[in-house]
Amino acid sequence: MPLKAKLILLTLLPLLLVTASISWISIHQAKRLGEREVESFRANLIKARETALKDSVDLALDSISLVYNDPQLSQQDAQDRVKQILTRLRYGADGYFFVYDQHGVNLVHPIQSELIGRDLLKLQDSEGDYLIEALLFQAQSGGGFHQYLWQKPSSGEIVPKLSYVEWLDKWGWMVGTGLYIEDVSQEVAAMQATINNNIDTTFFSVVVILVVTVAVIIVLTLAINLHEHRLADKNLKELAHQTVMFQEDEKKHLARELHDGINQLLVSSKCHLELLSYKLKDDVLARHAEKAQQSLMTAINEVRRISHNLRPSALDDIGLQAAIVTLLDDFQSHSGIQAESLFDTPPGYKLKSEVSTTLYRVVQESLNNIEKHARAKHVSVIVQQMGSMLQLIIRDDGVGFHLKGALAKSGIGLRNMQERVEFLGGDLELMSEPGFGTEITVLLQLDGSMYGKAN
Repeated sequence: MPLKAKLILLTLLPLLLVTASISWISIHQAKRLGEREVESFRANLIKARETALKDSVDLALDSISLVYNDPQLSQQDAQDRVKQILTRLRYGADGYFFVYDQHGVNLVHPIQSELIGRDLLKLQDSEGDYLIEALLFQAQSGGGFHQYLWQKPSSGEIVPKLSYVEWLDKWGWMVGTGLYIEDVSQEVAAMQATINNNIDTTFFSVVVILVVTVAVIIVLTLAINLHEHRLADKNLKELAHQTVMFQEDEKKHLARELHDGINQLLVSSKCHLELLSYKLKDDVLARHAEKAQQSLMTAINEVRRISHNLRPSALDDIGLQAAIVTLLDDFQSHSGIQAESLFDTPPGYKLKSEVSTTLYRVVQESLNNIEKHARAKHVSVIVQQMGSMLQLIIRDDGVGFHLKGALAKSGIGLRNMQERVEFLGGDLELMSEPGFGTEITVLLQLDGSMYGKAN
C-alpha cells in the first residue's frame, strides 16, 4: 500500500471511529429522551382529560345534590327529577352524562335514547372489552376511569373514549361522563414524527460534517509534504481536536433544541386547553378549564424563568406601547381592576430589544403583584421620555405596605426587576405606604444604542 494511502487511512480511521461512536451515542440518547418525552406528553394529555372529566362529574353531582338529598321527595320523584336534570345537562359538542343501575340497566342516555331501559351489563366494544362491567367496578370502588371504544356522536366513528364514573350509594346508581380521546393519539404521533425528523436531521448533519471533514483531511494530507511528518501529525491532531469540539457544540445545540421543544409543547397544550374552554358554554366548566390553563401556564413560566433571555413575542409583533396596552386590557378583564396607560414618547422610534423586554417584564411583574396583594381598584402605567431619560411609572391605589419590611423579605419578582433595570444602567425605585398605594418608578438613560428607527 502506498505511503500516502497509509497516512490517509491512519488519519481517517480514528476520526471515523470517534465520529461513529459519538454519533451513535448522541442519536441513541436522543431517541431515548424522545421516547420519554412522548410518553410524558401522552400521560399529561390523558391526565388533563381525566381532571376535566372528574370536574364534570363533580359538577353534575353538585347539580343533583339538592334533589338527591331532599327528604321531602319520594324516592321515585327524586329519581325522575335527577334523570331529567342529567338528560338536559350537556357540555361541548359531544359531552353528556349517562346513568346505569347496579345491574347494568341504562337509566339515562341523552344521545342514544334507544339504550334506556336495556340491560347492557354484558355489552362489549369491538375489542371485546366489557365496558359497563368495568365502569360499574370503578364506580363501586370509589370512582375511577376506564378507556374503551364508543361511537362519537358528532362524526359517527368508533373512537377511543375515556370515561369517569362515581357511585350514588343510596340508589345504587352509577353516574358518569366521557371524552373522546382520538386526538391524543394524533398529537402523540405528530410529536413522535417531529422528534424522528429532528433525529434524522441531526444524523444527516453529522454525515455531511463527516464527509466534509474527511474531504478536507484528504486534501490537506495530499497537499502536505510527506517528508514533514511531524508538521503533518501536528496539523492533523489540531484538526481532530477542532472536529471533536465542533461535535460537542452540536450536542449542546441538540440539547437546546430539545429544551425549546419542551416549551413549545407546553404552549401547544395550553392552546388546546384554550380551544376547549372556548367551546364550553357552562361557566363552571370554563373556570375549571381556566384553572387547568393556569396550571399549565405556571409550567410555561417556569421554563421561561430558566430561559430568562426569552423575548416576549408581543414586543416583536406589535411593539412596546401596543404590548403594554394589550397586557393592561387582559389584566383589567380577568382581575376587574381598572387600568389605564399614558405614553409620551417621540414618534417614529422604538426601543431596542433589551430595553423593551425589560420594561415589559417590569410592568408584567408589577401587575401580577398588584393583583395578588394590593386589593387595588385602579392602576395606571405611564411611559414618558424627558430629554435623554426614559421614565416608567406603575401606580396603584391599593392597601400599600411598609417599605422597610417589604424590602427586607423581597421576593424573586422584585429582585428580578431590579437586576433587569440595573443591567441596562438604570434605576428602579419603590415607594409605598399603608393605605396610600404603591408606586414603582424606572429611570433609564437613553443613548444611541437603546433605540432605533421603527419598522
